[in-house]
Amino acid sequence: LLFTAGILAATIWTCMAQVKQKPASAMRPKAPQAGSRILLERLPFFWKRLSFLNKVTARNLFRYKKRLLMTIFGIAGCTALVLCALAIKDSVADLVPNQYDRVQKYDLLTVTSEDEHTAIGTALEKEAAVVSSLPFYIDSVKLINEAGEAQSMQLMVFPDDASLSAYLGLTDLSGQPVSLSSDGALVTQNASQILDFTAGAQLALQNSRFEKQPVLVQQIVENYLGNTVFMTQSLYQSLFEESDFNAFLSILSEDCTDPVAFSDQVGEWEGVLSTTSTDQMQKESEDTFFLIKIIVYIILAMAAGLAMVVLFTLSTTNISERIRELATIKVLGFHPSEVHRYVNKEMLILTLLGILLGIPLGHWLSGYLTYVLVMPSIYFAVSIHPISYGLAAALSFFFALIVNWITNHTLDRINMVEAMKSVE
Repeated sequence: LLFTAGILAATIWTCMAQVKQKPASAMRPKAPQAGSRILLERLPFFWKRLSFLNKVTARNLFRYKKRLLMTIFGIAGCTALVLCALAIKDSVADLVPNQYDRVQKYDLLTVTSEDEHTAIGTALEKEAAVVSSLPFYIDSVKLINEAGEAQSMQLMVFPDDASLSAYLGLTDLSGQPVSLSSDGALVTQNASQILDFTAGAQLALQNSRFEKQPVLVQQIVENYLGNTVFMTQSLYQSLFEESDFNAFLSILSEDCTDPVAFSDQVGEWEGVLSTTSTDQMQKESEDTFFLIKIIVYIILAMAAGLAMVVLFTLSTTNISERIRELATIKVLGFHPSEVHRYVNKEMLILTLLGILLGIPLGHWLSGYLTYVLVMPSIYFAVSIHPISYGLAAALSFFFALIVNWITNHTLDRINMVEAMKSVE
């Protein structure tokens, strides 16, 4: 619909401009574009230092204002699209390291039956591969906002005096470390985005026994994959009846060469309900995001095609409208390479201007991906690596060079005699 609307608008605008002409005027050759003084000519200290051909180039650029704007905005759009695609690639590449290196620092999560919890804790302490373990209570809960919207997530309840820094990197949205308090719970940022609440909100928490209690959100914490509610044991006991710990977070030694195999081994112990290896979760996440990388390459290919079409169309139109001018300078003795530079210089300057406009435009558009790509259990934190800015600019400029190379053959084939007879 957007493409159709754009095509119809351009067609109607062009037709209205044509039908307003009188038949006699329409039958006469179109008058050439009138020349005029440009802004640079009003800056003598700069204008006098330009060579003759550079002055001609500057005048031609501002003489055809429609082509100037079409080229600049066309290249800006292509550059912005390329940068958005690279932003998706960079963001996806950073999701897994951010989650499993900064937030989930533990190596193994073991869920046990409440009866065997103490025995399994003792067994984990005896394992040479285990450096330390932290007991806690885990449950599946629903968080419900004031509008009645609910989101299923994980609940983790830790001892009041537990030190979590070695197991979890809990930080607020500004990156400052936060700690658990009996005053309220910590909730991950994806949940706050989906349920639309901020720190200080009063929400309802429903546990797996369908008991529902109000809970205060003390702080929103960074998290990228999954949603979790963190709270202290005393806070949980004030809300629900007391529950014994039923899980462990464990850190494995560097000598443990195969954490996944060790996780499977622990999973076979009596009383162990399930085990989750962080290494295995990281690998599965990377495999899942591989599809997004394919989408990025598709967007890049589409952006490349768009840039080629825009530049090639404008270049060929530029040449066809100025064929007598180009034939004249060839008659005057310009060598083929000089003719190429005469035309291509204008396109390259406009491409650079489009790139300078497209980079901030792409950065601005990429910032909205966090709000557009709202997915349950995934917080899409937009990240753009510095090299992506250079790559987006280089790709757009590379497309312009390819188009110039193609149009050089058109310039070489200009028939000077026929061109001088034609009417522009």
